[in-house]
This record gives sequence, C-alpha cells and structure tokens, in this order.
Amino acid sequence: MTESPQVPVAAVFPDVEAAVGEYLESRSELAGVPVEPVRPSAFDGTTELVVLIRDGGSYREDELLDDAQLRIETYGPTVTDAHRVMRTVRALLAGLHRTAFPGFVVTDVTEETGLRGLRRLTDRNRPEFTRYCLNVRLLIRLQ
Repeated sequence: MTESPQVPVAAVFPDVEAAVGEYLESRSELAGVPVEPVRPSAFDGTTELVVLIRDGGSYREDELLDDAQLRIETYGPTVTDAHRVMRTVRALLAGLHRTAFPGFVVTDVTEETGLRGLRRLTDRNRPEFTRYCLNVRLLIRLQ
C-alpha cells in the first residue's frame, strides 16, 4: 500500500513527561528532588519526589498541535513538604513557555479546576504516600 501525497502523515508528539521532567530537574529550586514518570518501587515516602504522568490529551484542529494533559504528583516526608514541593512546581510551570525544547514549544500551560484541580490525596493503606496532585494542560506546537 502506498500513501497518497494528499493524506498527511501523523505527527509524532514529544514525550511531555520527559521534557517537563528534564526542565524541572534542571531548576535549582528543585535541586535534589527526583522527577520520575512513576513512583519508584523502593520509594518509602520519607523523601521528596515529583511524579509526572501523561494522563491524556488530544490533537487539536491543527495537526501540529498537541493538547497534552499532564498529572503532577508531589510527595514529601510530611504533608507540608509535599505541598511546598507542589507550590514550587506550580511556580516553575510558568517558565515552560520561555524554554527552548528540541522540535517544539509549549505555547500555553493551564491548570485544571474543580475535581481535577489541585488536591491532596491520601492512600488509605499507605498514609505515608499522602501527596498533592494537580492536572495541567500543555499546548504543544511542533516546529
């Protein structure tokens, strides 16, 4: 089967978890805080941690535009520590649109509101995994 030149080839969008993770890890405000796509199996809740999960998204009308939904979870030895890490991450997200990424730009960062907005979650079986969670939408334009 040959492709018709009139049918556009689907764009491969960047790994938003990795890009945002590298951006956050490069910031001195989060020095020493690991940023991961999943909670490490050895994690015991006694240290700070940021977990980034691409939680969905969609193509927009323009085939070079990705409306990525990213869930951010922050952990800490105390609820106060987890909240401080989340506040720091939220402040740093504002700089994403000023950061050069290879092959794409973040044109907008929007926090979700309501039930998907900032919230504290407690794991009933493992209270040491109490964390703050925030969903954001990143508008990604390929270059």
